[in-house]
Amino acid sequence: MHDLLTQRFNPDHNTGLDACIRFDWGSGGILFAVRETQLLLDCDSQPEMTIYFDSEALAKDLLCGEADPVMAFMQGQFRASGHLIWVFHTMAAFRP
Repeated sequence: MHDLLTQRFNPDHNTGLDACIRFDWGSGGILFAVRETQLLLDCDSQPEMTIYFDSEALAKDLLCGEADPVMAFMQGQFRASGHLIWVFHTMAAFRP
């Protein structure tokens, strides 16, 4: 997942996102930060938002644009604790 985040991160995403984020998919997870135009894979603070996915595969599909985040959210395939708008800003930060 580290490699995918690094490959997919778009520093020009223009969302204004500045947060420590955790992705959790039950059997694992990852903690990282998006600080405006930077991706930090070694965030050492408490996450300001956690996104819970049904699976790691779903997380990857959403980040790669192979799944629609709005539809997946509406179908209950992922949920979040924290600011809901940050969920979609996070997805946007990994899209071209």
